[in-house]
Amino acid sequence: MQSDAWLILGVTPEGRTFRPSDWTERLCGILACHDCQKRWVYSDYAQPVMHNGQVGVRVISVLEHINPDAYQFIMNFAQVNRLKLVPLGKVIYLSEFTAPTEISPPVRQSTVA
Repeated sequence: MQSDAWLILGVTPEGRTFRPSDWTERLCGILACHDCQKRWVYSDYAQPVMHNGQVGVRVISVLEHINPDAYQFIMNFAQVNRLKLVPLGKVIYLSEFTAPTEISPPVRQSTVA
């Protein structure tokens, strides 16, 4: 099955929560790096997320072409641990949003007494 992105949720087929609780950070850490200010930054291709109260990892499918080994590792992790895998629709990047043409501040009226 092909999808633009996958959501790996930390729930087993029996409905149990996957442990350890920081599994999303650990899994996404394989692609994370430090930025110029020495802050830990997750890759755009694999990020920890919350979905309906459940922790998970969003994996962008283009990672399969950019870094096939990392993509296979993440997907194998989900399969071996029997985690719920949900296909997501089109991935929208912030650069695809169009900026509003006009922004107007709220109008304030004042009365002089």
